[in-house]
Amino acid sequence: MSVPKYHELIRPLLDLVADGRPRNLREASQELAEQLQLTDDDLAETLPSGYPRYLNRVGWAKSDLNKTGLIESCGRGLFRISAKGRAALPELPGQLDRKYFEARGMGSWKAVIAQNAPDAAPEARADETLTPEEQIDETLTELQDTLEQEVLAQLRSISPASFERFVVRLLAAMGYGVGEVTGRSGDGGIDGVIYEDRLKLDRIYLQAKRWADAPVGGPEINGFLGALAKHGADRGVFVTTSRFTQDARRAAELPHLRLVLIDGEELARLAVEHNVGVSIKRKIELKRLDTDFFDDL
Repeated sequence: MSVPKYHELIRPLLDLVADGRPRNLREASQELAEQLQLTDDDLAETLPSGYPRYLNRVGWAKSDLNKTGLIESCGRGLFRISAKGRAALPELPGQLDRKYFEARGMGSWKAVIAQNAPDAAPEARADETLTPEEQIDETLTELQDTLEQEVLAQLRSISPASFERFVVRLLAAMGYGVGEVTGRSGDGGIDGVIYEDRLKLDRIYLQAKRWADAPVGGPEINGFLGALAKHGADRGVFVTTSRFTQDARRAAELPHLRLVLIDGEELARLAVEHNVGVSIKRKIELKRLDTDFFDDL
């Protein structure tokens, strides 16, 4: 099975600690995973931060139970069911979530409830099946996608010469060495070159096509291959703000030559990743409780 949504773990976690035995989060997560028959693949699934998705969801389920008072801390990172939880357990439904608790005055999630108000636009409502950290990840992904689209639109609007300079700067930022734009009459389709050593002996040749809609096809790739052959080169990078046809990709698959194709979507992603043409607006630190710290006290 896949990893349950975090609200789907609230009742199972409460049932697990209903025996009154103190547990830490790690122990409770292990027991719960066995009960739910989660696979190794389920447990290996991670958030973009690298933290296990399952542990994140169990942690937030525990946090919600803490806020309602149904569980309580009992020292050194341990928790157990509270007297309130034991009394409420027989009356609780099979599935618990924040809406249920809020409606009964058990804890408060005003920001979430406000976003999920009946008169709120659907796109403005928070997804309560996700943990707050997962909601942040989804928002960051959306912001990233929007930024990449803006970068690509900007690249399609600049001059071909500016685009060639952009490509050279991007590859340099990616660690491929210094480069220069060489595109000029008689260059045979070579727009730039990256020098991977200080003596300029090891070179990667570039072709840059700032196209908006028309795809790059096989003839353009073959033309670039011919230019590489004239220079005795065995490596090249073909970059476009458009896309490549299947014929173009097949033409680039040669055993004796390494030709990398970068289309518009990949180009924008690389630009954002390596901070070329974009700037950092702000940095946010996301912290979590260090239960190991309290276990060692």
